[in-house]
Amino acid sequence: MKPQTRSDSSNNFIIMLEILSEDPQEANPAMVDAVGRDTVDVLRDEGYIFEPVYAGQRGGFLVDVIVPFLNTLWTQKDVILADSSALVTIFTPIVLIGRQLQEAYKKRSEKSNAQQSSIKLVTEIDGIPFFIEATDLEAAEAAMELARRFQMQHSVVAAKMTNRSNVKVKASIPKRQPRKRR
Repeated sequence: MKPQTRSDSSNNFIIMLEILSEDPQEANPAMVDAVGRDTVDVLRDEGYIFEPVYAGQRGGFLVDVIVPFLNTLWTQKDVILADSSALVTIFTPIVLIGRQLQEAYKKRSEKSNAQQSSIKLVTEIDGIPFFIEATDLEAAEAAMELARRFQMQHSVVAAKMTNRSNVKVKASIPKRQPRKRR
């Protein structure tokens, strides 16, 4: 993964993407890295910019996802619809990231394992955790529904959000299922 440069870092929206093994005792660093690289490759084609983040520990995949086109949407958020439009603007790239993580995991894991378990996603917005199920990402209007749900559950944080809000997406890769012996 080669680093890209930020055009103007003060106007970009940044999402921290962290991918870890669900169970640190049975970590699969190769799977974590492969899912991370596959996700980054697809999203880079969509116009996202990535910068690796050094966390000082091994066994995870950590990058800043820079969403440059989000800034133009954010400056017009008061004009667009209503209060929830800012949340939809934030959840749109989160849904895309989540979908790509799921696709990369399915592609890299055994068919039976991928059907039994899926990646667990937790989005933190200004320190408030918000759990996202795989089924939440499937609907066409997923960003709108997640924005509505976040606003209902955390109305105070939702009202104070800006393009400087601290947003993090954590994905947990399920542990490997033991192979059945014949």
